[in-house]
Amino acid sequence: MHSSPLDTATVSAMELRLMLAAGQRELVRAQHRLIDQYAQLERLEEHRRSTAHGPDDIVRDWTEFTRLAGRLTAEAPDDCRLLHGMPPEPTSAGPELALDGWHRTILDRRLLELPGGLGHADGAARPGRQIRVVAAAPTSMVISEEVAVIAPGGTARSAGWVLRAPVLVGLAAHYFDSLWRQAQPLGTASATSGEAPSNVQLQILRLAAQGAKDDAIARSLGRSPRWVRRHFELLAERLGASNRMTLGIAAARRGWI
Repeated sequence: MHSSPLDTATVSAMELRLMLAAGQRELVRAQHRLIDQYAQLERLEEHRRSTAHGPDDIVRDWTEFTRLAGRLTAEAPDDCRLLHGMPPEPTSAGPELALDGWHRTILDRRLLELPGGLGHADGAARPGRQIRVVAAAPTSMVISEEVAVIAPGGTARSAGWVLRAPVLVGLAAHYFDSLWRQAQPLGTASATSGEAPSNVQLQILRLAAQGAKDDAIARSLGRSPRWVRRHFELLAERLGASNRMTLGIAAARRGWI
């Protein structure tokens, strides 16, 4: 029995539809593979950014550390933590001491004994400046919210690191905060609870007394909420307040608000 031309055309059309359907399914599978590969590439790039330790992340010498530390301190918009240890050699220059009230600084006590060192207690220990002293700092480092620059002790040729991974920056900040709690205020002229706070701290207290939240206070002063919270912590520590309410009561009793 011979097939008619019409039967042959019908079979060819069916085969073509099957081929097109199979090709479409393969195209969909290829698209899914491509999406998965792009997702894997993004994960690899994110992992590389968070764990990279290339040449840009190595501080080659003490001179480079002082340059990076000075730039980070100058550019940091908010609270910056500075730990000043002894330079690797007596003739090495240390990072310039930041006396800005917004930066917390810990000094190795031996630095104050060096001729022409970072500063003198009488000149540096003024009300509003957050400077403390430890007997011996094991290293020098500067920590901002996103970056930490660390220079280990040792010889002038010792290497340091620029840390950008959030977990590593957080560990460096945690270490600094632990050391800060153990350190002693610099000199004998540190602020007492009876002295008035700085003008900025008075502004923060008065805005808070008016009902402004941390975010609103930060916007009003052109700072960040983290910076505002840090000043509240300093004021609470200074007045022995356990919370914002007792801080407000203590400040009101002193006529600050």
